[in-house]
Parts: sequence; structure tokens; C-alpha cells
Amino acid sequence: MSPAAGPRTSLTDPLLIKSVAAPGGGSIGMTLCPGKRQAVAASGAWVRDLALDLAEVRKWGAVAVLTLMEQAELAKYGVAGLGKAVKNLGMEWHHAPIRDVDIPGPAFEVCWPGAGAQLRAHLSEGRKVLLHCRGGLGRTGTIAARLLAELGVPAADAVRRIRKTRPGAIETPEQEAYALAIRAISNTTRSSP
Repeated sequence: MSPAAGPRTSLTDPLLIKSVAAPGGGSIGMTLCPGKRQAVAASGAWVRDLALDLAEVRKWGAVAVLTLMEQAELAKYGVAGLGKAVKNLGMEWHHAPIRDVDIPGPAFEVCWPGAGAQLRAHLSEGRKVLLHCRGGLGRTGTIAARLLAELGVPAADAVRRIRKTRPGAIETPEQEAYALAIRAISNTTRSSP
């Protein structure tokens, strides 16, 4: 749909979730921000419906959602209530903010020990987790690669797999360098056979 044709909505552009398989049989889903409202964007205006988008996330099978946008950014794009809406649908919500077009900083690292452990456990037990930022590329791809690497996928392979699944992911050289530096976590929670 061209930007001149009107805003893009959850009906004109249904939520697209690209997924990559994780060790243990789980899947990491990557998408743009559910419900976002953005008057001006390179891809045109967005007027998405949070309820419709989250219904798609639930239908896809996510047991947990990781939001990588900062709180002010969530408010700016009309989804300040995203966490509550995710929880109301029976999914876990994790918020580990990263500044747009950046790599994880202190705010993310404070949240990651708990959130990362829970997400890795879900993936190791064959469940699906969804990651998103505003556009679903830079921050989302970077942390998807981090999850794969922490689960034992060699970092370069993790980056390649993410980019093959979601072209344009891991947008900046800094994000790529960050993702390539991640190593496996030896005490990853795994279910017994």
C-alpha cells in the first residue's frame, strides 16, 4: 500500500510475525510494535489496532512478549497500555528498553537477567516468544540474535539466521558488533528429557 493511499492499519496490513527456530524447539517471533500509531514514517502513516494485533500474537502462540521500546516511546506511539493488554490476554510481558537505533545500555541490562532467563527457558521448552521494537528490525533483530547466541548458537550464525528470516534486521554496525560479541550462557535452564 502506498503512503498516499491512506494510513496503514491492522486490517490493511495484518501483523506479520517472522520467526526463527531456537535450540530446544521454541521459536523467536519478530515484528513491529503492535497497535502503533505513527503519523509520519518512511513506510507511510500507521494507525494500528492494539487489540487486533495482540490477537494475532496470541493466535501465533506466544507465551511471552518482550518490548524493547522505551516507556516515552510507547506513549508517543499510542501504546502506553501495551503491557497490561498483553497480560490481560494471558501472556507474560517483559519490558527491557533500548534507545531507538542503539545497542542495549544500562536500562536494558538491569531487566535482562530475569527477562532473559524466562525467555530462554520458554524457548528451551519448545514455546514461542515474541520480540518487538517500533519497526521490528534493529533492536528486535539484535536481541533475537542475543537469545540464539545465549542458547548456544554461534553468534555469527545467529546474526545470519536473523537477517535471513527478517531482512534488514540488526540495522547498524554497532548492533551487529554487539550481537557478534554474545556468547552462550552455560547455565541455561533446560527441561530434562
